[in-house]
Amino acid sequence: MSILRNSSKLSADVNFNKIVSDELYSYIDTYMSFWALMLLSCFGLTTNTLNAIVFVNQGFKDGVNISLMSITFWDFVKCFSGLVHRMYGPISLFSAVTSTSWKNLTYPYLDYTPVFSSYVAYALTSYVSVERCLCVCKPFEVKAIFTPKFTLVMVVLISVCVFGTYIIIYFLYEIYYAYNVYLNSTVAFYKYDSLYHEYGHIIMPYYKLTAILIPTLSFMTLCTCSAITVYQLKKSANIFNNKKHQTRGDNQTSGISQREKLVAKMLLVVIIVNIGNLFPRIIFYIGQLVEPEFYVLMKYHNFFMTIARFLFVLDFTNACVHFFIFLSMSSNFRSTFYQFFGQSVKVTR
Repeated sequence: MSILRNSSKLSADVNFNKIVSDELYSYIDTYMSFWALMLLSCFGLTTNTLNAIVFVNQGFKDGVNISLMSITFWDFVKCFSGLVHRMYGPISLFSAVTSTSWKNLTYPYLDYTPVFSSYVAYALTSYVSVERCLCVCKPFEVKAIFTPKFTLVMVVLISVCVFGTYIIIYFLYEIYYAYNVYLNSTVAFYKYDSLYHEYGHIIMPYYKLTAILIPTLSFMTLCTCSAITVYQLKKSANIFNNKKHQTRGDNQTSGISQREKLVAKMLLVVIIVNIGNLFPRIIFYIGQLVEPEFYVLMKYHNFFMTIARFLFVLDFTNACVHFFIFLSMSSNFRSTFYQFFGQSVKVTR
């Protein structure tokens, strides 16, 4: 598949061949940006659809299901937008002109959406980590607070606020049509619009700052709450072992039931996966603050896009693995999954 450089008046005098050559970037764009991410998008759509089916069948009387369903929703949005953008690949089998236009038309919108969806998912995971931390530390005090209704309000509020923080980026590009000598046809291109040229000196520092601030706060929250949760679980286990001759079943001495411990351990795995995914992204955005030219359509465009593709692979992989964590660590999830699909198989026979 030929990868065509999207040109614009803004970048006419900019040499993108810095650190990463055009030839190397074309290979990365083809094999990583297209093939790897398209396959991960398809896989993520499947796993998150399965997650949603299980959660819907279980119901939402439990706040944990509401929180996990909200994360599943944004992972689904991430994979769906990633797949739609990469439809330029299948389209190229029929028309190179339409494929190029599709790629450039969808890039300013659908290529950013997975990033913003990831930020929302990180923030929601941070909320889950705080909730689990408090439930483990003060189980009796917080049970009355974290009701399903409260959880629903919080996940909706977090989703709207975080996604709304970045929505202005969708208005910084405009589409124009120009003749492409290579394709011998008029195709669509994107470039920065008048809003960017007039207010870009305000919008871009704001975007870069929030793009670092929200993931960093999420990262710090996840690390802190997970450390406290692990400590409290170990402390609870020690109390239980010291008094096991006096108790049976749930550990009522600490107020943490066996089910809550299992849920906390499962969510800890989800949290640790997100911590590992967040760390390189934070470094990536710090690099943008240090070097202003490290951005799209700037001096280090190729290098920026190459690193972004690697981070995209991590993000999309993260969106795919939750299903396997739930299936392996949650007996309720596993039971509902096999029960639902076992009945579906029987019906089709």
